Amino acid sequence: MNSQGLFIAAAALVLLGLCLAGCTALPAPKAEKLVFLTEEYPPFNYHEEGGQAGIAIDLLNETLRRLGTGQTATEVQFLQWDVAYNRTLSEPGTVLFATSRLPSRENLFKWAGPIHPERAVLFGLRQRNITIASASELSTHRIGVVRNDAAVQKLRDLGVPDSQLRIAEQQEALVEWLDAGEIDLFAYGELPGQQLAGSTGGNPLRIQPVFTLSEYQTYFAFNRNTSDETVARFQAALDRLSVEHDTDNVTVRDRIFGWYLPEVSLARTIFLTEEYPPLNSRANGTITGIGPDMLRAVIGQFNLTLLPDQLRLTSWTDAYRMVLNRNETVVFSTARTEDREGLFRWAGPIARLQYVVLADRDRMVRGDDLARYRIVTMRDDAAGTYLRALGVPDSAILSETDPAALVAALRNGDADAIAYPLITARALLARYGADPNRFEIVRTLGERDMYFAFNRNISPSVVQAFNQSLAALKTEKDAAGIAPYERILYNYVGVECTEAKANRTGAMMLVNLTAERIAADAPGTFRTINAGVSPYRDPADPEVYAFAYDTNLTMVAHAGNYRLVGQNYRGRTDVAGKAFRDEILATATVKGSGWVDYVYVNINESRLSLKTTYCRLVRGSDGRDYIVCAGTFKDCAA
Repeated sequence: MNSQGLFIAAAALVLLGLCLAGCTALPAPKAEKLVFLTEEYPPFNYHEEGGQAGIAIDLLNETLRRLGTGQTATEVQFLQWDVAYNRTLSEPGTVLFATSRLPSRENLFKWAGPIHPERAVLFGLRQRNITIASASELSTHRIGVVRNDAAVQKLRDLGVPDSQLRIAEQQEALVEWLDAGEIDLFAYGELPGQQLAGSTGGNPLRIQPVFTLSEYQTYFAFNRNTSDETVARFQAALDRLSVEHDTDNVTVRDRIFGWYLPEVSLARTIFLTEEYPPLNSRANGTITGIGPDMLRAVIGQFNLTLLPDQLRLTSWTDAYRMVLNRNETVVFSTARTEDREGLFRWAGPIARLQYVVLADRDRMVRGDDLARYRIVTMRDDAAGTYLRALGVPDSAILSETDPAALVAALRNGDADAIAYPLITARALLARYGADPNRFEIVRTLGERDMYFAFNRNISPSVVQAFNQSLAALKTEKDAAGIAPYERILYNYVGVECTEAKANRTGAMMLVNLTAERIAADAPGTFRTINAGVSPYRDPADPEVYAFAYDTNLTMVAHAGNYRLVGQNYRGRTDVAGKAFRDEILATATVKGSGWVDYVYVNINESRLSLKTTYCRLVRGSDGRDYIVCAGTFKDCAA
């Protein structure tokens, strides 16, 4: 062997030795650069102010972070679905999500997932209570679909003729048509459909699935030329999200789901309250009251049942501090004060309370000189804020953490007066052995709406959904024509007068104006009334609005809540049992016009109040008779 050969052999031996010593330390092959494609399809993938969001977007971002490739979800391209789908079929390195993994697509892509199970369903309005027992019944309904959506062919396969399908270019039109009664049902994904209903206004739970078209899992779909190693590494990183837990022992995956899906978050949220009758109290071992009853009704709209451990009665101070410091907690019923505004996320109001200073008549306490007296209230209660604003020094304010101690301070002479909400103070005085009739109001401090206060780390979308459901309890009537909120308030508080000045003149003027316009153009006037705009709803006094029935007592227009349109109210009563709509019909048809009194929910003041409505019979431009109405709540002077 010559010298050159000896050199080559030696070099080979050196390289072989280096390999034997450290081959395992050689860098792994460089990861493929992937291009992620999706569409606007909340809650899975969508744009919001400040960037991109959604279940799939967040899962992707967390997966990429664990892969360590340097890519993030900010690189995701949002395209029309068919464009993104065809690109992923043809372009190496592309990934499409969230993609239904269907048998027909199985061999077209390589798959990583699942992201989340999903159903394609037909939605209907909850109040119409449409039921579909079998596919054969579908052909009798008008059904809205998005152009080029897979549901179109599915419905045709089930025997629905094209004449019964209404094609939408944009999905928002589906909910608008459903609310307006122009279609009976619409086809869409179950979760995105609820999101769609919320984004177009009103409570997303006003719609409900009535028929399932298909069920499937959503996945990340990789172009077929992507290496198996890349897909496997992605799958392993995605799987880690289901086993890694945070400090609250919640997995990363569940935390993401809870951020976007109210039913996931609310199923594990702890609701804390105090002894605060009639808003919250314990009776016969059950936590009850306005707040708990409303809470259970809201939770029920998400098809959940509030578990015993989720609702806890504790001291106000402990509950308040726990919600400030612990995720997935809520405290109620809480006054929404200026100093608390940024500490919580808010849902409500639950009810309105009047804060007062009460004192035994024999003590002759003067309300214009409160700083002279010892006044007891609950620690951290809004009453203390009122007292300090009036110049009462902290040395004169006795703070208790227990309702029994609050009353005991009055009975044993440690306090001269109590500062608290009026109805709550009277209930506690009676419960703990003091005669509430001996106590008089010596100073009215003000009124506050009471709320559910959510920990700041709970998703805004969850709180928004809770709020929308809460609002629906106040406005959407049951089969008897009564809102659930009305039943709850009537059970615990009864009927209260309004603090605002009654506007009988405004109601009468609005009825006369509306009647004239219906006589000139009934269809056009009804459309404008249902839009809820001036003059049919007064911006300065929104509780005065126009509404109209036909002579069968079917609502034909309503400026305050157009979702009541189309319902028949014959025989339906107010919460006190009065069939006031039948009385409106009789008054208008027999007398031509007049006033009718009844009990109704006072949304602006979160209470039940006596309402008086002016009604008038008018012949519309279409030759039909209508009853035009507008009302006002009776004030305390009346």
